[in-house]
Order: sequence, then C-alpha cells, then structure tokens
Amino acid sequence: MTCVTPTTLDVTPSVLRGQLARWPTGVAVVTTLGPDGPVGKTVNSFHATSLEPALVGWCIDHRSSQLDAWLAAEGYVVHVVAADQTDLVTRFAASSSDRFAGLDWAPGLDGMPLLPVDVPLRLECRVTHRFAVGDHTYLIGEVVALTAAAHAVPLTLQR
Repeated sequence: MTCVTPTTLDVTPSVLRGQLARWPTGVAVVTTLGPDGPVGKTVNSFHATSLEPALVGWCIDHRSSQLDAWLAAEGYVVHVVAADQTDLVTRFAASSSDRFAGLDWAPGLDGMPLLPVDVPLRLECRVTHRFAVGDHTYLIGEVVALTAAAHAVPLTLQR
C-alpha cells in the first residue's frame, strides 16, 4: 500500500476547480426552447436527485450568456453523450451564439429540442425547482420521458 502525504491548499476557485476535475464525471448536453429558439450547453454537473419522484438536476453558472433563457425555461432535455460523441460536447461547450446552426433537431416534450443523434440516455424533464446556490442556479426537473440505448458507453471526463 502506498502512503500519500496530503498537501493542504488554500481553497480558491481555481484550486477547487482543479482538484474537483480529478474526480471522474459524466458529460451531458442539456437543451431547452428559449424565447429566441433552441438553447443548449454542455454540462458535467448533471446528476440524479430523487428516484421517487423521478428528479434530476444540474447547475448553471450565473456568468453564462444563456442564464436568462435557462432561468425562464419550463423544462429541459438531458442528452447523456456517448464516448464517441465528443463533437457534440465541443459544439455545445463553445461560446457560439447559435450552437444549433446546421443541426436538424426535432421537437420533443413541450417543443424542447431533441438532438438528432442516438445517445446512451435521454431524459425529457419539466422544471420543478430553481434555486440560487453561490455563483450557480440549481435546476431540478421531473423526468417525464426516458429513452435509453442499452449498449452505448457514456462519456466521462477526468483530468
């Protein structure tokens, strides 16, 4: 067994982000229909919140250019991306104003955008709770519809 001596670090945003990046996490693209059309972003804060009722959640940074659209959203779709779908992660992580350009999406629950690709897991949700926590807002949604691909391997990130 290897003994590791921990190092005490100052808790700053950059140190915390760097250390938390060492923890493996899943990656998803969330989409909604905003007042000016479809909105989407790549997130790694997606997680299960409750099984009964079926609730999931994710957080949006208050500095996001899309913040107003997400705060007004009545629902969202979570697309858990596969290991070979890094192109989607890159597209929806970009600072481009129209991440849907050239993408032929389909309307799902309440008209929310469904990406035109097979993903390991797709959850169509209605927002049940929103609350500010520090520099983010936590969006909790009730899962209304679920589509799963049995053999797809979800993408995970770890630095």
